[in-house]
Amino acid sequence: MKKNWILITLILISFAATFLVYPDLPPQIPRHWNLQGEVDAYWAKDFIFFTAILPLLIYIMMLLLPKIDPKKRSYDLHKKAYSITILAITLFMVAIHWITVYASLGNSVNIKIFVNLGVGILFIVLGNYMGQIRHNYFFGIRNPWTLASEEVWTKTHRVGRYPFVLLGVIFMISAFLPGEISAILIGIGLAILLFFSTVYSYLLFRKLDK
Repeated sequence: MKKNWILITLILISFAATFLVYPDLPPQIPRHWNLQGEVDAYWAKDFIFFTAILPLLIYIMMLLLPKIDPKKRSYDLHKKAYSITILAITLFMVAIHWITVYASLGNSVNIKIFVNLGVGILFIVLGNYMGQIRHNYFFGIRNPWTLASEEVWTKTHRVGRYPFVLLGVIFMISAFLPGEISAILIGIGLAILLFFSTVYSYLLFRKLDK
């Protein structure tokens, strides 16, 4: 995969800027938020450098995966889908880092809104490019039946865009709902996605196998 130097530069600028705000951070920074968007766990302020460097680590990992995948040639066929996925995930992680910094500095922020909206956008983006993803071992809907048959893989991913986009919409709607209702709605969406990706691919494989 070709390196995105603009994205790498953005990550490095974000990491460097973390050093500037580090002295102003309190001894402990937020580590986890509950369903109501309230901080319920902390860790030492030094961990802010971990959240700062995490986007780069994820970016590097996603660049390396095509090189070790036995189906590496597939990545040339779905290059656009994979590149956009890398971009979306990396930018999301950078945003989460700075939301954490913002909250650590004593500002009030509803993390649930930002996270759910961000995750929703990720699912919608991935869903829109789902049909382009070719047979591989790291990227896409991977289960015994899609991995065993390229035809099952292709058909599952063509139809799979719909539950992915649906789950993305559910995440975005849930961002503005009470915590418990939001969790239930997301749980239903995840169950639909899991049911589809498992049952549909299995039944299709059985049909083709006959």
